[in-house]
Amino acid sequence: MDTENTSQLKPTYFDIFKKVLNELSWREVSSFEEIEKSEHKRVLNLINMTNSDVLSSYIWDFQIEKQEIELERDATTIMSDFGGRIISVWENSKKYKYVHPTQLNPKFSNRTDVYSNIGNLIITTPQKQDRKLSVIYVSDLYAQDSNGTKKAIMQNSDDTSIIPLPYVEQILVYGTLIRVKANPSFAKFNYWRTLYYNAITNLRASGTKSRENTPRITFG
Repeated sequence: MDTENTSQLKPTYFDIFKKVLNELSWREVSSFEEIEKSEHKRVLNLINMTNSDVLSSYIWDFQIEKQEIELERDATTIMSDFGGRIISVWENSKKYKYVHPTQLNPKFSNRTDVYSNIGNLIITTPQKQDRKLSVIYVSDLYAQDSNGTKKAIMQNSDDTSIIPLPYVEQILVYGTLIRVKANPSFAKFNYWRTLYYNAITNLRASGTKSRENTPRITFG
């Protein structure tokens, strides 16, 4: 799913913040630059926490990305910061088998279709020709700026989450509210929690149906 094309239509970091304040019946803040109170900064942090908790709980379709890498003859290592966790490595239609770093020497001695990785380093066996590898990975860049450039967290007023429309507002607003109050006895807590989980359920239902794992949403 291409989230960049809809980024300008999404509620911004500041939009979400204002909606949370409205639900709490707190006094409005006229501009992002005026946010100085500790409780307001806490709300901003909890918006990012909600965003991170949801996006790290499951391999969502819109987080899966691909990067093409060229590997020269006899080369065995690739240094690249993918901004996420590698799912698989392919050479054309051939899928490379993952080998744990502790098994590098014996496993790499007799196979040409294996890889391992340590940090940002991908390790493969040498081959006698140049190769083009496709690395499929799950991005852990959970936000984007107004130009669509991915980043780890929302920081500026016009930053947005990568959670797609129409689910992003309900997830971030109500997910943040139940973290602000964090008390099931609070009058609106169960209502907010229901809306939050409904939005997550609908987001999951909108994606690929072949997932085996279910989201593990926490309250942080």
